[in-house]
Amino acid sequence: MEKCPVCKEVKKGKYWCSNCQTVFVCPVQSCGAENRKRDATECSRCGLLFSEYIKNRKMYRQCPKCKKKQGLSEPQCRYCKYWFLCPTCGHKITSTSMLTCPRCATSLRG
Repeated sequence: MEKCPVCKEVKKGKYWCSNCQTVFVCPVQSCGAENRKRDATECSRCGLLFSEYIKNRKMYRQCPKCKKKQGLSEPQCRYCKYWFLCPTCGHKITSTSMLTCPRCATSLRG
């Protein structure tokens, strides 16, 4: 095993260090984004909450509109009906105020 660049312990795994809980690479297979911030709480690409995954091995993301935890595979928030991805083309929706998809113009109103 390699040494962790943050805490210098020999507890570094492929995705995170089990000693200092720093995530290096997103553990979601379809994402695999590299994490460059030591104190990051979520993946910058897919939104995976690192603390939930490390403690419970659950893949959750936080809804940007209502701030409740959702499953990573869910395309729409079950509480406030905010779309994470466009239901037609799969484009990532980056704003809570978007009414249509910027790529294909599909209506995002619930």
